[in-house]
Amino acid sequence: MKKRRTFTLPPGAKKAGAWLKWPLLGFLLCAGQVAGLYAPFALAAVSIAGVRLPGLAAVTGVAGGALVFLDFQSGLRCTAAAILIFAANTALYDLPAYKKPYFRPLCTAGFFLLVQSIYLLGRSGQSWLLALCAAAAAAGAAWLPAAKQEKWGYLCGLALAAVSVSAFGFSIGRALMMALLLTICRGWSVSQCVALGGCLGLLVDLTAAEPTVFYALVFGAGGAAGGLARRLPRLPMGICAAGVCGALGLLFGQDVLPITLWESLAGAVLYAALPEKLLPKLYASGKRSESAPQSTPYARPAAALRALYDSFFRGEQPQPPENPSVLFDRAAQEVCSTCVLRSDCWQSHYSDTYSAFNDACPKLLRRGRAEAADFPLHFSSRCVHFPALLQAIDRQTHDYLLRQQFHRQLQEARDSAREQYACFSELLDQAAMPVSSQSRIGYRVSSSLRPRAGERLCGDQVDSFEVGDGVYLLLCDGMGSGQEAHREAAMTVRLLRQFLEAGIRPGPALKTLNAAMKLRCQTSGGFSTVDLAVMQRQSGCVELYKCGAAPSYLKRGGSVRRLYSDAPPAGLSDSPLPPDQVKIPVQAGDFLVLISDGIADRSCDEWLLNLLAGWNGSSADELTALILSESRCRKGLADDCAVAVLHLPTAAENQKTAV
Repeated sequence: MKKRRTFTLPPGAKKAGAWLKWPLLGFLLCAGQVAGLYAPFALAAVSIAGVRLPGLAAVTGVAGGALVFLDFQSGLRCTAAAILIFAANTALYDLPAYKKPYFRPLCTAGFFLLVQSIYLLGRSGQSWLLALCAAAAAAGAAWLPAAKQEKWGYLCGLALAAVSVSAFGFSIGRALMMALLLTICRGWSVSQCVALGGCLGLLVDLTAAEPTVFYALVFGAGGAAGGLARRLPRLPMGICAAGVCGALGLLFGQDVLPITLWESLAGAVLYAALPEKLLPKLYASGKRSESAPQSTPYARPAAALRALYDSFFRGEQPQPPENPSVLFDRAAQEVCSTCVLRSDCWQSHYSDTYSAFNDACPKLLRRGRAEAADFPLHFSSRCVHFPALLQAIDRQTHDYLLRQQFHRQLQEARDSAREQYACFSELLDQAAMPVSSQSRIGYRVSSSLRPRAGERLCGDQVDSFEVGDGVYLLLCDGMGSGQEAHREAAMTVRLLRQFLEAGIRPGPALKTLNAAMKLRCQTSGGFSTVDLAVMQRQSGCVELYKCGAAPSYLKRGGSVRRLYSDAPPAGLSDSPLPPDQVKIPVQAGDFLVLISDGIADRSCDEWLLNLLAGWNGSSADELTALILSESRCRKGLADDCAVAVLHLPTAAENQKTAV
């Protein structure tokens, strides 16, 4: 059998292509103009390119294209807007707002209008409308990267640039725009296709010196036909859309019909000739194709549990607590209804009676029973049935407190059940274990335990394991010491490892574990701290999750960084949110150290910071032994101790060893 040859790019070709992409796009997109004055897609390319050399290269390309394709004044304004957009991206790159999906569209449209508005003062409303349309096109193209669809913006701009390339009235750009419309119609609903066709057609109309709305109608109708016929084979679908576009041309005269029909047919043929892998997934019944794989194998059970949670629990408001005044009302109905002084107490002296009960309420609720001293003398001396009233209030107080306790326990049970439903659905939804085939970072792990003096079992537990691309380092400290603490910490480690090995993300796993342990703490009273480090071997990033744990430390050369959180231990948190997550980029030569509070805590860890900063070794085992030895000299054996060290070797020793 003849061996099949595969074409490979020469070294550096891909990198050179990435360097040339932005100046070339910026240059060519300047040809896609609105009314011969504006180049919105070129400015969107500058916004998408971002900062550093790609953004600067895009600005350079736009400056060259503006001088070639636009007149001097329009090109100067376009270049000025591109420079302002690049400057804003560079100046605000470190702010959180830069990462918001609305930042780049607003920045692009804002600086475009800022530059153009100076030249539009005193102009007609039509000039302002054209500028606003161009700003909207630039903002829409700059927004596409947020939806991971920026390639359609580039293609639209390039097709718009080719609109002016024509022969005998036939425009190559309009044919390309029709092919682009039919391609996108596969993945969108009919209403979206109509709107998209209208927008593309409007852009084509605005390229003329005197804008019309002809192609907005033609492409809008073509988008509707393409959306309705998207399940047909590609060529029949394109012919249907082209036929609708050509028929619509009859409304504007016979001279328009043949050109419109031939351009639409050319776009349909080009669409039919595209490789299948370049086309979007087929849209079906308001959703993507059913053949597309689900994100997790448990997506449908997770959706069912989420629907149950939404139906029964979400939006439900807790019942307001019972008003304490009810105990006085019921006692008064029992005793005062037959009293001869009822009118005097509850009508003539109502304010005195109300004040007496109101002043006595906090005391008897705090004590749990009623006493004569709780009521003022003027009230108790005037009441002819005061002993009977006092006994009735005492009984009602007892019943009221029992009802309060019952409702509190019932609400806690409902909250726990509600949180369990929500956590369980999130667990199923997150149960996926993607495994990367790319090169992964090597690592070494060392850990050690030491029980408290006089104890045989250590109340701290350590574990490390791999799940897919992640390395998990887990340290748990049970409450107290001895056998009970050992059992509590071992159970926490075992349960959490089972969750993580099932592919569940650490956040949902810790939420569920906290909810379960909170129920268990109501009877047994035990809890355990959790210190979890997750390293992604492909990206070289460590995520830290801490629930009541002691600080952790990242050693890089001679510098040491302390990492801590104030989140409570698992089983003691009332928050439905997962614990705080800290992301740390790591590199070769780093040491990540996890300890229990028997080693050190935030109030007495200066010795550990100095030890880590001054240690120059390269063995994780040596560092673990050194920390345990030094902690014994400083704190003795007053508490259980645990140390876990994750080391990223340098390139010369980058290999995994046994734990």
